[in-house]
Amino acid sequence: MIKESPLGKLIASLQENISEGRLDKAAIEKATKELAKLGYQYDEDVFPRLVGTENFSNNSSDSPQDLAEALLWKLGKWKAYKKFCANYATEQPVSTNTDVVFYAFAMHLKDKINPIYDQHAIRSLWAIFGKLTADERQKCKSLLFDTKNKWKQSGTGKSAVDCYSIFVKHVNDLVLASGGASKSELDRLLMPLGQAIKKSTKTYIEFEALCGWPRSG
Repeated sequence: MIKESPLGKLIASLQENISEGRLDKAAIEKATKELAKLGYQYDEDVFPRLVGTENFSNNSSDSPQDLAEALLWKLGKWKAYKKFCANYATEQPVSTNTDVVFYAFAMHLKDKINPIYDQHAIRSLWAIFGKLTADERQKCKSLLFDTKNKWKQSGTGKSAVDCYSIFVKHVNDLVLASGGASKSELDRLLMPLGQAIKKSTKTYIEFEALCGWPRSG
């Protein structure tokens, strides 16, 4: 998968739009539709719209109290669920390198001004946002690639919290410059784009080529 492929051309178009300040609402919608034609789109059945989440309450206790909680217990996610509930309920929650995705999601549920964040979203931002500093790029690489320069199964490592901060900062910049696009609309581009990139490449060298970057050596 190289820059001249349909996915590579889409990434190049987004890179150009961002560098020239033309990533507006229409450009985001166009790119989202083009990505869908390549077989990657936000699945409404898997991820239905989140409505009224600011009014959720934390009613969790020491053991499951309903079917949803019982399923999380069965899946071995009980501790993660409890921490997630605590982050939602606490006035000033603290993120760690091991729970930053759940932390970010809790923040999004509390206030939609906070973007949804995961490995696919930060991968997309890294690919299309040419204004990242060398340090920011290195932190993205540390988060997403292993020591053999292959994609990790998920974003992990000591740069996890820093990468979330990087993501929030630059997503805010993109939305502000878009002249009307919402973070939800941008998310519906970034998540499937990140999935497409990961599925289409295996190594950092392949990722570089797809993005049209010079070989780092």
